[in-house]
Amino acid sequence: MSSLIRNSTKEVHNKVSKAAKTNIILFIICLGLSLLAWFQPGLHQSVVNYLSDLKAEEIHHIIIERQGLETIKINKQNNHWFLSEPYPLPANKQRVATITALAEKRSFSQFQVADDKLFRYHLDEPLVSVWLNGQQFIIGDKDPLNHLRYAINVHESEQLQKQTGSNSYIIHMIADTVFYQLRANLNNFIARGLLAPRATIDSITWIDKKLDKTLTIEQGKWSLIPDNPDISADSIAQLVQFWERAQASRVEINSSLSSDSSLSSGFNVQTDHAGKKVIISLNKGKSSIVFSIIREKIQGKEQIKLLREDVKIAYWITTQQLKQLTEFIF
Repeated sequence: MSSLIRNSTKEVHNKVSKAAKTNIILFIICLGLSLLAWFQPGLHQSVVNYLSDLKAEEIHHIIIERQGLETIKINKQNNHWFLSEPYPLPANKQRVATITALAEKRSFSQFQVADDKLFRYHLDEPLVSVWLNGQQFIIGDKDPLNHLRYAINVHESEQLQKQTGSNSYIIHMIADTVFYQLRANLNNFIARGLLAPRATIDSITWIDKKLDKTLTIEQGKWSLIPDNPDISADSIAQLVQFWERAQASRVEINSSLSSDSSLSSGFNVQTDHAGKKVIISLNKGKSSIVFSIIREKIQGKEQIKLLREDVKIAYWITTQQLKQLTEFIF
């Protein structure tokens, strides 16, 4: 009896062992096939499409045409961005980065339409057209369901038309992040720095009704005219650095000496420019900038703007910044 039980137990054990071995072998085979599929080139790659093959770092020239707004032209010079139209001023690099990123926008889907159907997507008379290195991109309406924006890479569509002899355009669906950046007020495209990047200051002259003062550099040494022995060389160097690094809190276009700013609208405003100006000579006398210092009291709170009358651009700064920029001068 005991022998019969032992034989039965052994037979069951052998069957279990065979089943376990079979499962292990099958598991190893499945694992091997999974690893092969994972690492096999082309089997695990998902296709991601982009609006263009152009890379943001390759872009050096930008034109933005905006329906009902100013056309903006921006150029890259020595790794810095400058507006050429409508004002010759340094450009806001964060805003420019947003624009150049358009070239590498992910295209979530694409479809073709005939040119006489472009009006359905507001692409026939677009609110925004952008040229990046001469390559045109048209931004249209927003899809009401997925909230993606319709866009056309004109060069890509022209290539399609040449190949097929059709009048079709390829419409891309891109994230709706750049449209409102492109349609923003012009002042958002202007850099907030009072001076251009890497501008070299030759002299600073403060003009007041009482007395003019000039800070000049000769052979690497700054000197103040008229001289003031109580002012140290370190204080003078710090004053120059304040001008080189100063950033406005906001930029206002079409400004003037009168209290016509957007901050003033609807408020009790008192304006005082008192004839105080600052003239900055730059880059070995190649250029100069004249700022008029304007104090405005809006609802009893003092606001300061430095007005460039040549381009009618005002840079709003704090009273603390004004103190730093005119330390021991006025």
